[in-house]
Amino acid sequence: MLASITIVFSLVIAIIRRGQLNRLRDIRFRMQYLLIISLFLEFWPYRFFYTPFWVSFIIFILKYSLLLAFIFINSSYKHLKIIGLGTALNFLVILLNGGAMPVSQRALQIPSLDKYTQMIQNGKLISYTFITDKTPLWFLADIIYLPWPKEQFISIGDIIILLGVFLLIQNITLAE
Repeated sequence: MLASITIVFSLVIAIIRRGQLNRLRDIRFRMQYLLIISLFLEFWPYRFFYTPFWVSFIIFILKYSLLLAFIFINSSYKHLKIIGLGTALNFLVILLNGGAMPVSQRALQIPSLDKYTQMIQNGKLISYTFITDKTPLWFLADIIYLPWPKEQFISIGDIIILLGVFLLIQNITLAE
């Protein structure tokens, strides 16, 4: 949802700044299939059915490797490197935490997150774990609370990615 809001906000700002939205049609990413496969793996049903941990971990590594390769190959687009930095930070914290993004313990205190926190505690949402005193790089985890548009926690990497998306759209629509 935050990505959608960021894109819409960036488009509105581009219009206000007299940017040309039709320039977005001219984007020519190379090796787009890397991004498509990465997104496919992100939404692959293995997350919803029992999958051995080692399979999930391999899929996680593959998904991020493809995404980072796509970003690197297309880094000639200004601000795509910012998206790459945020992605790399998220990858690093998840990798060092066994394939799960650590989430602030404060999430346990937010009633609207009860469903998710219970799923994490019961091991049914394997892509997340709670921060403990032994969590590596906890400061890169989902520790930033957002009460809107829906209550959630995001990471510094997420913020950097969203900033990169905003700036990329601005740069493309306002290019001379």
